[in-house]
Amino acid sequence: MSIAAVKLPRVAGLRERKKAATRAAIHDGAMRLFAAHGFAGTTIDQIAEAADVSRATVFSYFPTKEDIVFGDAPQAVGALEAALEPAGPEDTIATVRAWLGQLTGWIEPELLLQRRIEREVADVAARRLQLFGAIEQVVARALQRELAPEEHLAARLAAASLIAALRVAEDDAVARMERDDRPLSPEEIDRLLDAAVAFAGAGMAALRSRQAH
Repeated sequence: MSIAAVKLPRVAGLRERKKAATRAAIHDGAMRLFAAHGFAGTTIDQIAEAADVSRATVFSYFPTKEDIVFGDAPQAVGALEAALEPAGPEDTIATVRAWLGQLTGWIEPELLLQRRIEREVADVAARRLQLFGAIEQVVARALQRELAPEEHLAARLAAASLIAALRVAEDDAVARMERDDRPLSPEEIDRLLDAAVAFAGAGMAALRSRQAH
């Protein structure tokens, strides 16, 4: 999953389904064009034509061309924040793991194209870092509610460790797909995510133990 281009679960309601379908059509059409012609060689007008929408509609869903690479990622971050609000669960890390399990389209072959675009276009790489930063902030706020008020630095460190672990899992997934020329199985993806979450969970367990003493 680069958090890039994740897809949210099917939404209820006709209006919401139509919006999700339009967003997916724009993203999917754009990624096909990026693969064929490169990011710089693809125009917004071409993307609009591929998705059978107007240029204005493209911008109503994605403020910039760079944002198109990341699909539903901003909405996914919002969904995580909603899952952790208002008071937060007893176990933030477990909630994050459940959220990861609901996402689709993260660790898939398209991730290889996303990484290629990020290497070629600095603004795309910067936007990806912003998205990971947003996740880190959401998780840090939830962890701070879970820990004692004076543990705000510990909450930030734990959130940063989770994001670092997710990035390592993504890197490993990319390396495997490049090496084996195949997508990872659902079981392989689960093992990667479980390892990343377990890493952060161990840190939280240590912090709770310290508080208890």
